[in-house]
Amino acid sequence: MPPKKGGKKKKEPELQEPEHDASWEKAVQSGLWELPPTSLPDANTWPTWGALRERILTATKQINILGSAAVRDNFLSELVKLSPPELHTLELRGSVNISKAVISPPTACPKLAHLDLYGCPKLSHVLIQSQSLLTLNLTNCTHLTKVIIQCPNLEKLDAKGCSSLESLMLWSDKLTELDITDSKVMTKRDLHCPNLLIHKVATLVPPPRPVKPVHPPIADIIRDQRHDAEEEKGHMEQEFRNSAETKTTIPAMWRPLA
Repeated sequence: MPPKKGGKKKKEPELQEPEHDASWEKAVQSGLWELPPTSLPDANTWPTWGALRERILTATKQINILGSAAVRDNFLSELVKLSPPELHTLELRGSVNISKAVISPPTACPKLAHLDLYGCPKLSHVLIQSQSLLTLNLTNCTHLTKVIIQCPNLEKLDAKGCSSLESLMLWSDKLTELDITDSKVMTKRDLHCPNLLIHKVATLVPPPRPVKPVHPPIADIIRDQRHDAEEEKGHMEQEFRNSAETKTTIPAMWRPLA
């Protein structure tokens, strides 16, 4: 008998986990991360890398990422959600794609002392609630319009070059000096800083008054509507008379010649 064709199917090769980047374990050991967020492990690459990413970020004590287009709002949100317990310095200078910075509630990132957002050109809104923050750098954030800071232990706030700043609300028991003279379009400033000794501020710009719409009196509107209706009625009556004069029941062949 001829041998039977076919046989056992060959096993497909098992997928192998990609090699780990050496910087990952180094960051866990040192607590320092200095590379763009795209260099972190990604769960879309390998299923277990999501947990590895959390392990790296949770272990950080200092994050210094300079001039990276990969830093976006979702990275800051991820850090706040994880709230690394030992993170004390977060430096994101020159991040061109950050539009808002929110660190809230006050229990988030419990040891964060220094936050540097110098020269983030798209940053427009900042909300910081922190019991631990000591210094905040917002210098040259030229599109920054609204800032709310509730940090009772804040000692230093740099906000020079924030030429678009319109609203500032600040609570700090330890801040002694403030310079926001570059904010010449500010319409709202609310400072709760009992120990503020030196404060250089520009004159507040009064908000524009709402323009009340100007409407004609109701009597004029009614009079105009009545006048239009009378004119329309007159036109219709004239057209009816003209039509009646041209119509006749006498056949054309029996009409007298003019």
